[in-house]
Amino acid sequence: MSLKDFIRSARLRLLPRRLWSRAMLILVLPVVLLQVVSSILFYDNHWQSVSRRLALGVVSDIQGALAMYDAFPDQADRDKILDIIRVSAGLDVRFSAARTPPAVIKNKPNTRTAELLPALERVGAPFVLLNLTEARSVLITFYLPDYTAEVIIPYKKFFSTTTYVFAWWVLFSALLFTGIAVLFLRNQIRPVLRLSEAAKNFGLGRDIDKFKPEGATEVRQAALSFLQMRDRIRRHIDERTRMLAGVSHDLRTPLTRMRLQLAMMDSSDDNIADLQQDVSEMERMVNGYLDFARGEGKEKIESTDIVKLISDTLMGLHKNGLSVQFICNSALTMDVRRSDLKRCLWNLVTNAGRYGTQIVVSMTVADKTLEISVEDNGPGIPPEKREDVFKAFFRLDESRNAETGGVGLGLTITRDIVLAHGGKIYMTDSTLGGLKVVMLFPI
Repeated sequence: MSLKDFIRSARLRLLPRRLWSRAMLILVLPVVLLQVVSSILFYDNHWQSVSRRLALGVVSDIQGALAMYDAFPDQADRDKILDIIRVSAGLDVRFSAARTPPAVIKNKPNTRTAELLPALERVGAPFVLLNLTEARSVLITFYLPDYTAEVIIPYKKFFSTTTYVFAWWVLFSALLFTGIAVLFLRNQIRPVLRLSEAAKNFGLGRDIDKFKPEGATEVRQAALSFLQMRDRIRRHIDERTRMLAGVSHDLRTPLTRMRLQLAMMDSSDDNIADLQQDVSEMERMVNGYLDFARGEGKEKIESTDIVKLISDTLMGLHKNGLSVQFICNSALTMDVRRSDLKRCLWNLVTNAGRYGTQIVVSMTVADKTLEISVEDNGPGIPPEKREDVFKAFFRLDESRNAETGGVGLGLTITRDIVLAHGGKIYMTDSTLGGLKVVMLFPI
């Protein structure tokens, strides 16, 4: 695999597929990166620098208190000094007799004392730091040669609480501005989603007359181009349908006159019989063309019980002498063109009955898909010709004998009906030994 293919594969696996998800990623990712970088810079520079300076200031006050305690041996003076330090520096300093420091001193730093512990080394005496969580302060015991000093320092003296304020402000502002951006983004993406839905419905043959261009200029241009394409397709279909229907209708008039004239002639003449057979064949072809033209009609979509539609169709075929087995795994009601779907099934079953003696119609509902299959035990169709039989006027019997089939439009009409419903149709081998025609419709 080349590097280009690897990058493309990784992009397809990692990036979200939907437009909304990708837009959210484009919107949120820069905000998150910006906040992360800002936070890192703040913690590494501003917050760490402020905490270090606060810690150094506290240590300077402690050093001053110890120096003044050594400079004034009189107890009355020392008491006044301690009161002054307690009021001005905010430190509670207490002195007692000298004590032996612990053999092993382990002062574990945390978020608050990370900068204070290194600064306390400047005092030059062993010390033990104890966190007083409930009092929101620390107790530091210094073991000096002549005495022991205990200092209680509030957290606010050496730790900047603006850290949490900054973190909450970053989070709140990010959520606030992201929420506002999401609202605007939804309004911008909604026209694209509606255009996508309209294109999907048009492909399924549904009415999209209520669709109107909206949104940004580029989206409106795309929507207008889509509507123009829809009108061109409709105009092309209507022109083809009118032309074929007009030609077929006009041919009926001379054919009717020819049939009347032949009926008035001597029927014992073999040539007359052959001519009558040719006229009947031409009428059958013209009727096939008219059926094909009607297949491009504007039948309205209706909510239909598919099981009942198939059952009614097969019952009508049974009256015509065809015996068909129907297998269904689930009931389903969906929007279809009822007459078109019935005609589609009628074509497939009559074709199967023409070549086979056993016919099975199956209906399966699974994974938002309706599958209707028709299979028989006839001779089947060679795999290389299964796609050709859907072409207009194509017949496997090149002699075009009327006894072996129609004019070659039945499967073409069937395919057009299936495609108009947004489905697809294909052929495969049947377990009965013949051909299986499968129609798939989206639910």
